[in-house]
Amino acid sequence: MAPQFGSEKAGSEERRQMLQMRTACLVEGGTLILLLFVAVPLKHLAGFPGAVKAMGPVHGLAFLTYFWMLTRMVSSGGWSRGETIKLFAAAMVPFGAFFSARTLTRRAALASPP
Repeated sequence: MAPQFGSEKAGSEERRQMLQMRTACLVEGGTLILLLFVAVPLKHLAGFPGAVKAMGPVHGLAFLTYFWMLTRMVSSGGWSRGETIKLFAAAMVPFGAFFSARTLTRRAALASPP
């Protein structure tokens, strides 16, 4: 195993953090889509309120995890205010997480080679 230099190690850690953030982003986006397009229609059209009672807390936990990870990632530096706002706003819009995931994948690729 080759020794890692400080900048390589920092880049590797940044890449790992962004890939974890991408996973959290996709989970948050997926739970939002399930909540809005499956659970809510089941509640209102099929009279099954249990779908929202089950999916609501799951999405809430996913959103809080995403927001916590976003805050942690941004506080480590290298992110502009505009990028931060875009990543946060995308979490509020159905399918927005997929755009954020693409951004995170690109930034991870630039951080360091695999």
